[in-house]
Amino acid sequence: MKIWESRWQEDRIGFHLKEVNPYLIKFSEHLLFQNPDRVFVPLCGKTLDLCWLTKKTKKVIGIELVKKAVQDFFAESYIAYLVQQEDTFQKFTSKSIDIYLGDFFELKPENTPPFKAIYDRASIIALEKLERRKYVDHLISFLDPAGRILLITLEYNQNQMEGPPYSVPAEEIESLFAPLGSLKLLETCDILDDRFRNKGLTRLLEHVFLIVKN
Repeated sequence: MKIWESRWQEDRIGFHLKEVNPYLIKFSEHLLFQNPDRVFVPLCGKTLDLCWLTKKTKKVIGIELVKKAVQDFFAESYIAYLVQQEDTFQKFTSKSIDIYLGDFFELKPENTPPFKAIYDRASIIALEKLERRKYVDHLISFLDPAGRILLITLEYNQNQMEGPPYSVPAEEIESLFAPLGSLKLLETCDILDDRFRNKGLTRLLEHVFLIVKN
């Protein structure tokens, strides 16, 4: 919690894209194959992907731990919202986007109907290795049978740079998700740039997976 609070307060949010993620655009047909009326976005930050998804579905529901991220999202997107208290969460609600403010692990499937589509762009790579099994099991609990996850991860030599974002290799994704459904690698690209090269990395792979729940 503290590391992400400090990053947002200090505006150290290099993980935030100032454009819609190109993989979401490219592979949206895979994610939205069942024409879902709602899409779930865990650890959503203030991503522009939320607004893009509203053009494809009726409701986008996110969850985020840091209040500043949620407030910045609505302010920068010029979206009016109301705040409601639900259990331990503050729920920021608007016509097409709702964001729960709080701990993802405290959100229960009964708090929201199950989803046919979940989009994880920078959620699992924000978690240390010991938390990832718990995260995947909890994430899957929000997904309908035959529901789909579009998952984007990073892979690099963790000896060259400490996370976050953490390296989550393709082999780890397979071991985490394969028992729960089918897994398909849609694309891999080396996105190493000067920012990460200056931190000591020699390779930075971005993987895009499609997971379909059993």
